[in-house]
Amino acid sequence: MAITNKLIITILLLISIAFVHCLAFHVEIEKFEPPQQEEQEGPGRRPGGGSGEGWEEESTNHPYHFRKRSFKNWFQSKEGFVKLLPKFTKRAPALFRGIENYRFSLVEMEPTTFFVPHHWDADSVVIVLQGKGVIEFVTDNTKEAFHINKGDVVRVPSGVTHFLTNTNQTVPLRLAKFIVPVNNPGQFKDYFPSPSQFQQSYFSGLSKEVLSTSFNVPEELLERLVKRSKEMGQGIIRRISPDQIKELAEHATSPSNKHKAKKEKDDDTDLRTMWTPFNLFAIDPIYSNDFGHFHEAHPKSFDQLQDLHIATAWASMRQGSLFLPHFNSKTTFVTFVENGCARFEMATPYKSQEEQQQWPGQGQEQEEEDLSAEVHKVVSRVCKGEVFIVPAGHPFTILSQDQDFVAVGFGIYATNNKRTFLAGEENMLSNLNPAATRVTFGVGSKLAEKLFTSQNYSYFAPTSRSQQQIPEKHKPSFQSILDFAGF
Repeated sequence: MAITNKLIITILLLISIAFVHCLAFHVEIEKFEPPQQEEQEGPGRRPGGGSGEGWEEESTNHPYHFRKRSFKNWFQSKEGFVKLLPKFTKRAPALFRGIENYRFSLVEMEPTTFFVPHHWDADSVVIVLQGKGVIEFVTDNTKEAFHINKGDVVRVPSGVTHFLTNTNQTVPLRLAKFIVPVNNPGQFKDYFPSPSQFQQSYFSGLSKEVLSTSFNVPEELLERLVKRSKEMGQGIIRRISPDQIKELAEHATSPSNKHKAKKEKDDDTDLRTMWTPFNLFAIDPIYSNDFGHFHEAHPKSFDQLQDLHIATAWASMRQGSLFLPHFNSKTTFVTFVENGCARFEMATPYKSQEEQQQWPGQGQEQEEEDLSAEVHKVVSRVCKGEVFIVPAGHPFTILSQDQDFVAVGFGIYATNNKRTFLAGEENMLSNLNPAATRVTFGVGSKLAEKLFTSQNYSYFAPTSRSQQQIPEKHKPSFQSILDFAGF
C-alpha cells in the first residue's frame, strides 16, 4: 500500500514537472514567435490577397486615383460635353507639385456635330479615343484640315484657332486632351470669336468704334454678327447637316499623304509639321505578346511632342493578364482608362489617407525630406472613364483579371526617360552580380537566380500559373526536334 502511494506521488510529481517545462516552453515560444501578418502590415493597413479575392476592400482612397465624379463639367449639352479634372495640386499640393502646370480634359461630340472655332492660351496634345472626324487649323495666312481617327495624336499649339467636326453619323467622337498652360501654372482660358449661349466673344472686350474701324463695316452689322449666335441659344458644340459636313471635310487630308508634293519652304512650314496628326497604331508596339500591347510615341521621334517633352501611349491588355512590375526614371504618367477595369498596384513612400488625415501638403507643413523607410501599398480598381497617376520612380503593375483593359497615357518629362522592368525575362534584377544578389537578399545565389529568372514572359504575362508553362520566346532544342520527328 505504501509502495503504491509512493508510486502515485512520484507519477504526480513527474506530471507536474513536465507541465512546468511545457509551460516554460510555451512562454519561450510566445516570447520569440515572429509577429503575425496583421502586425507586420502595420497600423491602418488592410490585408489583401494575392489571388485578387477581397482586394477591393484594400486602400483605395488615395490621391493617385481620380474617379468619374472628380471631373467637372466645363461645358455640357445634348450635342456633347467637355469635362475637366481639377488641378492636380488641388488634390495634393506637395505630392503633385512637379506636375502643377498640367491639366487633363475629356471631350465628347455627338454624331454630326461641330465644335466652333476657338483657341487656348495653352498647348495641348490630343488622343482620339473613338470615332472619326476632321480637325482644321487656321492662321492669318494658312489653313490645314486633317481627317482624324481612333488612335490619332494631334498637337494643338497655343494660340492657333481650330475647330472640329464629327463626320460620323452614328458614333460619338471622343478625345482625351492633355493641356499645358502658357500663362499661369495650371490655369488656362479659351477664346471664341463668336458668342454662344455660354461663352462671350473675345470681340466683346473691344469697343464698337475700334471694331467698326477694324472691319470697315457699320456698327449695326458688326453687332448683329457678334450677338447672333448668342440670341439663337446655341452652344459651342452644334448640330450640323450632312451637306455642311461634306463641305467641312471636302479639303481635309489624311496625315499619311500630307506634304508629299510640297518642297517649298514658307513661314508656316514648321507650324504645319507641328499640327500634322500621327497614329499610335501605325507605330510598332515597343512591348507586345499574346497578353498585351504597348504603343508609345516618344518626343525624340515626333516633332509634335518634342518641345513639350510629352510622350503619348496606348496600352491594351487581354483578360487575365499582368503588366509586369516596372518604374519610369523621369516620367510621370497621367493615365486615362478607355475601356474595362483592372487592378492597379503601386509602391510609394507617401502615406495613404487612411494613415494620415490629410494628404501631403494639404493643410500642414511638410518636412523637406521624409527619411522614413516605410513603403506603402496603393491598390485601386480603376475603370472606364477614370484617371490614375504613376509618378516617376514608383514601381507599379496593372492586373486585368476579369475583362480586357485599354488605357491611354500622357508622359510628362519623357525625353530622357528610362523604363526599368523588375520582373520578366528582361528584368534589371536578373543582371545583378551573383555575389551582390547573395549579399543583398541574404539567400543563396541559386535561389535568387531562380526568383529573378523563372518568368518566361517579358512585359506582359498571364495571371494563371497554368499558362506560364509556355515560354514567350521558346527556342526548340535538338532533342525536341527529334521528339517532334518521332525519334
